[in-house]
Amino acid sequence: MIKRIKIIMGIVMIIVVIAIAVRMYTSGQYTTYIPSKHTTFRAEVTDHMSMLDRLDRLTIRKVSSTEPHNDEDEVTITDPNEIRDMLKLLKDVELKKVQDIDTSQSSSHYYEWRLLINKEGRFSEGFGLTFYNDHAVSIYSEHKTRDSFQDYEITNELNINEMERLFEKLKEEQT
Repeated sequence: MIKRIKIIMGIVMIIVVIAIAVRMYTSGQYTTYIPSKHTTFRAEVTDHMSMLDRLDRLTIRKVSSTEPHNDEDEVTITDPNEIRDMLKLLKDVELKKVQDIDTSQSSSHYYEWRLLINKEGRFSEGFGLTFYNDHAVSIYSEHKTRDSFQDYEITNELNINEMERLFEKLKEEQT
C-alpha cells in the first residue's frame, strides 16, 4: 500500500513539474531563467527607457577602415524627434548573440552610433552601436554591469544603404 502511494505521488510530482515548465515556456517567463540567444534591437536598447527619459543626443560617425581616426565624418543630432526617426530604422531588427562577428563581408567603412539618454533628469545613460555591415553589429550598454559589450548577428534585413543616405543628408544639413 505504501509503495503504491509513493508511485502515485511520484507520478503526480512529475506531472506538476511538466505542467509548470510548459506554462513557463508558453508564457515567455523562461527567458528569465534560460537566456535566449535571439533578441531584438528594441529589447536591447529602447525597451530600457521609461516615459520620463529623454533622448539627449545621437552622434553618428562614419569610420573608414583605412583611416579610423578621421573625425570629419561625424554628425550629431540633438532633436529628440530626429533621434526617434533614426531609431525607427532599427526598431524591427532581429539579433542573435554571437561570440565573434563575421567581418568577412565588411565594406570600406562602418558606422558608430553613440546614443545618450537623460534618465528622468537625474543622470545620463549611453549606448554605443557599431554597424560593421548588413549582418553584424556590436552593442555597448552602460546600464549593464555584466556583459556590457555584446556582438550580434543581424538575422533579418538591415538596409545599410538607407543608413548611409540619411547620414549624408544629415551631414549636408549641418554644413
